[in-house]
Parts: sequence; C-alpha cells; structure tokens
Amino acid sequence: MVYPVTRGTIKKETVQELRTTKSLTLKDLKNNFVDIVYSDVVIDKDGASLIYGLPLYVDTMAMFYNPDLLNNAGITEAPKYWNTQFQQAVKKLSKQNNKGSIIQSGVAMGGSDNIEKAADVLALLMMQNGSVMAENGTVMFHSIPPGSEKKYNPGLEALRFYTDFSSPAKEVYCWNSNLSNSLDLFAQGSLAMMFGYAYHIPIIKAKAPKLNFAIAKIPQIEGNTKQVNYANYWIETVSNKSKNVDIAWDFIQFATAAEQAQSYLTVAKKPTALRALVNKQIDDMEIGPFAEQVLTAQSWYHGKDSRAEEKAFNEMIDLSIKNPTQIDDIINETARKVQQTMD
Repeated sequence: MVYPVTRGTIKKETVQELRTTKSLTLKDLKNNFVDIVYSDVVIDKDGASLIYGLPLYVDTMAMFYNPDLLNNAGITEAPKYWNTQFQQAVKKLSKQNNKGSIIQSGVAMGGSDNIEKAADVLALLMMQNGSVMAENGTVMFHSIPPGSEKKYNPGLEALRFYTDFSSPAKEVYCWNSNLSNSLDLFAQGSLAMMFGYAYHIPIIKAKAPKLNFAIAKIPQIEGNTKQVNYANYWIETVSNKSKNVDIAWDFIQFATAAEQAQSYLTVAKKPTALRALVNKQIDDMEIGPFAEQVLTAQSWYHGKDSRAEEKAFNEMIDLSIKNPTQIDDIINETARKVQQTMD
C-alpha cells in the first residue's frame, strides 16, 4: 500500500512510501473497533468467519433539544430517563391553542412519516425494554424473549409507550399526523425535543442558522444497569465484481485506520468507529454525545431490505394509533412482513 509521508526539516516535502501491511484479522477487528462493528461486519461463509467491510464512523441516536423552551418550562436539564422524568417534561413542554391544536410539541414521538427515523426510535425503545429483535435470522420483537422471567412482551409495551404520545386521551399527548416534519418544527422553534443522528446537525443549521439547540445522550430506562444505544451507519465494502479486489480492500483498511480516520472524522464531524479515538471526541460540544454512546451502541436488522423494514415499522405505528385494541395482531403482522425480508 502507498502511504503519503512528510520528510525533511527545513524543506519539507511529501513523498509516496510503499509499505507492506497485513490484512486485518478478526482479533484486530475486535480490539480496534467498537463492539457493534464486529457483530455487523463479520459473516459466516462455508464454516469460516469473514470480514466483509469496515466503517469510517459509527453514528448513534441522540437527543436534540431546545434549551430556551426547556428554560421557559422550568426544566433545568434534558431528561436522562424515559420514566416519570421524561413524561413530566413532555407535559410541561407541550402546548395547545383554544381549539385543541398543538402549537408547541414536547417531543417528536408517536407518529411515523412526519418524524425523522421514527422506526429507529421505536426499535431503540424495544431493545432498551428487553426485546430480542431477531436471532439467527428469525424475527422475535413481537414475542416474549425465551427464558424471560417477565410475563409481558417488552416489544409490545414499547410500541404502546411510543404511540401514547399521539393519543389525545393520554397526558403526554403532543403529536399527530397534521404536524409538519419533526426537523422543520425543531428548526422553527416549535418542538422541544427530537431524536436524530450526527448527520442531522448540518441539516438543522442550514434550516435555522440562528437556532439555539443542544445535544444530549439518548434517555435510558431508569433502573436498568445496562445502557442500550442505537447505531445507524454505513459499511465500506468491495464488490465481488471489482477488477481490483485486493487493492480496493487494502484502501478500505488504510482509510479506516486511526491516522486516516482521524482526518476524515475531523472534517466530516462524525463519531468514531475506533476505540482509540473515542476519548478524543467525548469533549466535543457537538459530536461528544454521539461518540460517548458508540461503546454501547447496538443495531439489529441484518436482512436484505432495510427500506422495507422501516416501512413496515412505520405502518405498524400508524395502524396501532388507529386501532389500539388490535395492537397484538398488528405487531404480529409486522413481524411476518419483516421476516420476509430476512429470508
């Protein structure tokens, strides 16, 4: 592999240096990258474990919030837990006019198409609540996990919790299908909290350059000893139709190594996928919350059509809002649809 190297003291110049590097091993992958990468990029083929790609970064879901709205409501900090703390904050932050229309929403939850990455928010809640989303290619988020001592379905309860925010009968009601997209509402200053990724930062800044907003880690379930965060990121891989497979794979390994990744992350403003760079990002005002979560980040969908999975989750949300008494059947049907994309 050819590396650019700067030489000289008085007159510096960059020369190309040819280095021989060994291919990344499974041990290297586990030691160098955060845990989620190993589970996402290693596949079994013909009885052997193979690395099929590597990421330049790992983005995680965090809470975007409007400090001015929280201050006006007497809330001193972004909620850390979904339980009473979060729900009380949503009630204080949500406002309706004399016609019952929502004019300020406490949080973008409860809907689907007009909420950024609604399916990811719901999947996160399911996972934090103890749901086994899928195992060995079999969808399980609609079932009570095998061996669980709890007698309730954690995935189903997470779906109920999520859709409560769109029910006028609930105290936390703050969302409906008539509202604008969550990103637009947040940019307009009419939404107190929303959930998104690091890639949403430049989008919000472009929409509202003067908006005062901050970012905090995603809430957890109070009392849980294990943190669960949610990742959404891309893997760089090499097509088996490439005429230069070895060269392309060498370049991916070069680009994702610490020295080169650091340069990319600084410019791209993305949270790292490498363990060695996590502490360097944690103190960053914008990227810090995302980077702090990469060590406990998880993902679950390893099927063939992520868009179909996301569509199925959005439809599950909508149907559950319209037919709350049929929620058991709705989650089961959704599991059947998602399973079709896994086979």
